[in-house]
Amino acid sequence: MRRWLAYAWCGALIAAFASPPSARGQDSSEYFKGKQVRLYVGSSTGGGYDTFARVIAAYIPRHIPGQPQIIVQNMPGAGSLVLANHVYNIGPRDGTEIGAVNPQISLDPMVHPDRVKFDPRRFNWIGSALTENHVGVAWHTTAIKTFDDALKEQLVVAGSGGSTDTYPDFTNGLLGTKFKVVSGYKGTKEGMLAMERGEVTGNVGITWASLKATGGEWLRNNQVRVFIQFGLEKHPELPNVSWIYDYARNDDDRAAMDLLLGPQQFGRPYIAPPDVPQPVVAILRRAFDDTMKDPAFRADAEKRQLDIDPVGGAEIQKLLDKMYGAPPAAVEKVRKYLEKM
Repeated sequence: MRRWLAYAWCGALIAAFASPPSARGQDSSEYFKGKQVRLYVGSSTGGGYDTFARVIAAYIPRHIPGQPQIIVQNMPGAGSLVLANHVYNIGPRDGTEIGAVNPQISLDPMVHPDRVKFDPRRFNWIGSALTENHVGVAWHTTAIKTFDDALKEQLVVAGSGGSTDTYPDFTNGLLGTKFKVVSGYKGTKEGMLAMERGEVTGNVGITWASLKATGGEWLRNNQVRVFIQFGLEKHPELPNVSWIYDYARNDDDRAAMDLLLGPQQFGRPYIAPPDVPQPVVAILRRAFDDTMKDPAFRADAEKRQLDIDPVGGAEIQKLLDKMYGAPPAAVEKVRKYLEKM
């Protein structure tokens, strides 16, 4: 009996020290107090994901009890795949490390299981700043003015991982466009600058929000043409731009598009590793939601021309479950057209 009590006491002691303070019912303001939270960005500096993350990092501490310091660091590579693998397998599981990732990582286990070391359904999704539409753009010197032109003429586009690789490859396979992807750019920013320098002639898969935030001058000066939009619905600001669903030939095409474009519903997501205690996840989710409503944050985002249309972490988890229930034929079609990447 004494031996059993000793084991039980030791087990309780270990559990007490292993659990974070908020998980033990203590004042949640004590958990993050005096701590640093590292916010890793899965793309290079200066791009859309980086810009969003740095603005959020400036405001979210005031909504986290204890007001920890947020340090932003970039970890680019393969459309946030490098960061996703890191957060899932290496980072601390206590809420002090989170990632701003490309939502396309949610599809990687279906399409590229050989290079993925995570299950996206096991991440703790904190929230997303935006529901997005992606677009295809051509530099003004090219012959590409409409999507129909892209079915006849080659457009050389910059690939930086994620949608800038997957969308043109998928569209080539499904619809017969003639996009030639030059992969290897560190981020969308570098890919867009390559277009300006003449290394490539377009970009297919940049978000409309990023284009406005980082290429607004090009739009105002008519230096780029937006010739196609990718989204589950047409964007209200792009009523005259062709919509990818208009080119679907049958229900199978539409089901494949639904799967590929599903992650756009949480277009600027933030993740924490698996096994972070749920009380800590709740703190982070609540802080993110409150930041999205913060008038000062909203004003700053508007000043920077950053669209805000948030989605909560719990809703993202439900969307993932729906995606992973897609028809096998749709999954196979998406995998077929992206397998060479």
